[in-house]
Amino acid sequence: MLTTTRRSALVSAFATTGLAAFGSRALAQETGAVAAAVDRYAQEVMAAFDQPGLGITVVENGKVTLAKGYGVKTLGTQDRCDENTIFGIASNTKAMTAALIGMLVEEGRLAWDDPVTKHLPDFAMSDPIVTKLMTVRDLLVHRSGLTLGAGDLMLWPAPTHTRADIVAGLKYLPIGGQFRGGYAYDNVLYVAAGAVIEAVSGKSWEEMIKTRIFDPLGMTSTVSSPALVDRSRRASPHARLGPPTRGLGPQTVLPFDASFDAAAPAGGTNSTPKDIARWMLVQLGLGMLPNGKRLWSEPTAREMWRPHTITSWSEGPTDENPVRPSMQAYGLGWFVQDHRGERLLWHTGGLAGFISYTGLLPGRKSGIMIMTNAEETPVLRSLRYGGPDRLQGRTDYDWIASSKRVQAETEAQTLKDLARATTPTSGGAKPSLPLEAYAGVYRDPWYGTVTISVARPPGKKAGKAKGLHVSFDKTPALRGKLEPFDGEMFKTTFDDRTQEDAFFTFDLKDGRVVSALVKAVSPLADFSYDYQDLRLTRVS
Repeated sequence: MLTTTRRSALVSAFATTGLAAFGSRALAQETGAVAAAVDRYAQEVMAAFDQPGLGITVVENGKVTLAKGYGVKTLGTQDRCDENTIFGIASNTKAMTAALIGMLVEEGRLAWDDPVTKHLPDFAMSDPIVTKLMTVRDLLVHRSGLTLGAGDLMLWPAPTHTRADIVAGLKYLPIGGQFRGGYAYDNVLYVAAGAVIEAVSGKSWEEMIKTRIFDPLGMTSTVSSPALVDRSRRASPHARLGPPTRGLGPQTVLPFDASFDAAAPAGGTNSTPKDIARWMLVQLGLGMLPNGKRLWSEPTAREMWRPHTITSWSEGPTDENPVRPSMQAYGLGWFVQDHRGERLLWHTGGLAGFISYTGLLPGRKSGIMIMTNAEETPVLRSLRYGGPDRLQGRTDYDWIASSKRVQAETEAQTLKDLARATTPTSGGAKPSLPLEAYAGVYRDPWYGTVTISVARPPGKKAGKAKGLHVSFDKTPALRGKLEPFDGEMFKTTFDDRTQEDAFFTFDLKDGRVVSALVKAVSPLADFSYDYQDLRLTRVS
């Protein structure tokens, strides 16, 4: 659901290839030069890095030539990944949500530039002018003025907010930028887009994506929520964890998080290398199915690929980065940029223990999808750049060596940044008040309540506090100790050590705690731990 993690004329080809080409025997017979190159390269990447498993799909000139699994679903087992292994593809779901809206636009049920309030009368942002101007299109292109990842604590890790809670919380999220004046990636507005789909169609987003995309494409193993995944076929999530001051350790199996149904329109899809090939083909086919029918029209396909929001620009390729784009933008569920002189459509996806990438080269009617079951950024980096290179017939840059170098530099810098962040600026001064004075219920209007309670010695209901305990009440995973760090700054130690710890800085008035600001401890923390947007006011 996230784009980063803590530590994105085919008609004849459809007609001739048909659905039979998705079978493993047909795939093996039709493997082409690009697929062979990608297959070799994937094995090189697996050998170079600490990666449990992969799933890779390749489309060459409108034909599926590779759909394969590599490695194991779960470390410590011999359960191999294959073309039917299910991976979380997270924010690659966004293009599917955009396509659902595109189909409803074609049916005349709404328009891209309808005000959101036309379909969701109670929709509101914190700025009434933005509320009035926000269109359906604006929900999809990351130009709302919200800050990076705003509101993501309502979406995960394992929260109990409903979809209605998330949409209702929008009116309290701070506008940190200019409406339509810049780019900042978010997930909450895709949840709002899912609510628009439900309001317009009269059906749930889950029913719509199944009946309008998965079923017509024959994506029989693809589901709209982690909760629906076949346990016997799913890959397990992994991450490299470790003591913060010593860097990341070996890969560790994480619990499978099946709790974020509310955020599904932004990142709930789970799929397989075999199934995702069908999605890639309909995209490269500009909406056309193998039987000659269409899911959406060519104009709608091109509208979804049209750049809407500039995300970055540069002087172009360098020796160190030969694929650096001169211009990158966001369309409707897709990033759009140049890649070695060709147009590239892409998206990444990140969940706890899964990262993925889709890259399409429309001019070649070709593409690659990479699914991983670990937060191993160098693996995805090597494949997301080396894969499109091989679609273009290129092997002239060593992305594995480059990714190892970048990984080493990043980890060294991260340790320095973390050491600086965890060194008290005031020498570890004691808090000015007794620990009991910081206990209470604190409320943020968009997130809800955070409760800080007193921990006392066993068997005692009174007396001096032994410590403090913090609970993000809508997020059971974010509970644990809250310990003095430096003056009025305290630090969490969450019981679930896969979660990102946070600093709480309390504000005092007339000798009493009145509020608190929060920020992540680690510079590696995913932007979805948007603690910094919390404005906690003490209510008891």
